[in-house]
Amino acid sequence: MRSLLEIDKSERHIAKLSGGPSSAETGLDAFLRAHAGWIAIALTVYAAFRVLFFCAVFPLSNNVDERFHLLTIQMYAQGHVPGRDLPAVDPDFSREFLLYWSPEYWHTQQLIERDGASRPLYGLPPEAREAALSRDFYVKQLDQWARRPNFEAQSAPLYYIVAAGWYRLGEAVGMQDWQLDYWPKVLNPIAYALLVWFSYKFVREFYPRRFFLHLAVPALIAVFPQDVFFGMNRDVFSAPLCAAALLLMMRSLEMKPDRYAALLSASFLVGLAFLSSVSNFVLYGVLASTVWFWIRRSTATSVRKARVVLTSVLAAGALPSLWMLRNYLVMGDLTGGKAKTHDFGWTVKPLSQIFDHPLFSLRGAGYFMAELTRSFWRGEYVWHGVPMRSATADWFYLVSSVVLVATFVFNFVSPRREASSLQKLADAQALFLVAASILFLAVISLIFDFHDCQYPSRLLPYFVSGRIISGAMLPFALMYACGLELVLHRFHKWVPPVAVLACLLLFITASEWRVRRVALSSPYNFFALSAAPR
Repeated sequence: MRSLLEIDKSERHIAKLSGGPSSAETGLDAFLRAHAGWIAIALTVYAAFRVLFFCAVFPLSNNVDERFHLLTIQMYAQGHVPGRDLPAVDPDFSREFLLYWSPEYWHTQQLIERDGASRPLYGLPPEAREAALSRDFYVKQLDQWARRPNFEAQSAPLYYIVAAGWYRLGEAVGMQDWQLDYWPKVLNPIAYALLVWFSYKFVREFYPRRFFLHLAVPALIAVFPQDVFFGMNRDVFSAPLCAAALLLMMRSLEMKPDRYAALLSASFLVGLAFLSSVSNFVLYGVLASTVWFWIRRSTATSVRKARVVLTSVLAAGALPSLWMLRNYLVMGDLTGGKAKTHDFGWTVKPLSQIFDHPLFSLRGAGYFMAELTRSFWRGEYVWHGVPMRSATADWFYLVSSVVLVATFVFNFVSPRREASSLQKLADAQALFLVAASILFLAVISLIFDFHDCQYPSRLLPYFVSGRIISGAMLPFALMYACGLELVLHRFHKWVPPVAVLACLLLFITASEWRVRRVALSSPYNFFALSAAPR
């Protein structure tokens, strides 16, 4: 039987572009190839410190519902589980949290100064602090928090359970107040480092002669400016779990036909990814195709195959099924989203109204795809009520994504394309995951009437939050890097691919720093709190 990793002539041709063996190989190319593993380690370490740095730069309670994610972590840490109704916010928590809460996300600097909130509460003497709390600015804030239940309490639980254990560890070593509240953020650089490393292992193992991908995919992810990783959010675990699941699924097809430990491990991770975020259910489609290919390759008896498939189904579905069963029995809702949508004021549309959605127009579909692409790249943070974005970078992300992903797709469907069976499958699964994730957001945009909600709204009834589908980061980075590789193949005699990649990474890094640096001077971030006298 021919190996699924057999490299054909066309791949060896592309390998010349990506730094494969070549008579014209430069000293730099040879150095990078010889030290690819160490470069991947350096990228992993850099990515971890980058995420950790921005976790410290941004104050607590970002505009992506961080306060509610923290409340849910604390709920699990205290041994409570979601009930039928969304829990009210503890007033004691609100008053304590208000000391370190930053108004800089939503309020302009002029408004903060006008309302006497320019000096943080934690820096005031006790008497002055009590006087400040009686001002309308803080009274309204506490009243607003009191009227809003914790709408994240019934969400997919994996992140909150892990973060709750981490939170308890912080308590055990003596952390208190703001230090303890910041502590769950330390999980983010760990998760992100795993994402970078899994991405490197994926391209190294399944695209062995595509050296450009060995550099480009982990490097692109290492600098990817998605800001969901800078705060507490259940979507933090989606990308590394999906990357690990993809790596193991492909390994299950690479290994000897009758070995199935990797397949079962991948199945279990698919279940965990679903328990991290419901949007990751698209991974089940990839798992189904992997199981089908495994059955075709395996030389085991029919009985053995049936046992493996059944075990895989149980590994992928047991924990999610138990969670959904509990949700149905306790809340009357399989995914725990009914109470949240009710709190937001959303209602499900009648079937007759769904096709009146602007997504079915060229303008509406264009807006949806453009905004989703930008949000997928740089996230959703605002600062003083203004989105943290660069117009130049946004246009670059949009145009380059369209061009390079289209190049990847064109090459994928080309009848002249030759690649190993395993690489064809990896490319197909990457394309499926990205497309299915986009379709998921489109579907949930269609089915709800958003009434008076600000986002999504009746005026712009679209879910364009890229963080929701952050599980597709590795597939997207793979498609983007493959497209870049194919484009550079036309010009590699004049422009070194590694130099172009370096310029791309530098542009992304510089653009992110230019946008994010304003938060470095916040009197509420980790650095300011650490420097404050106690």
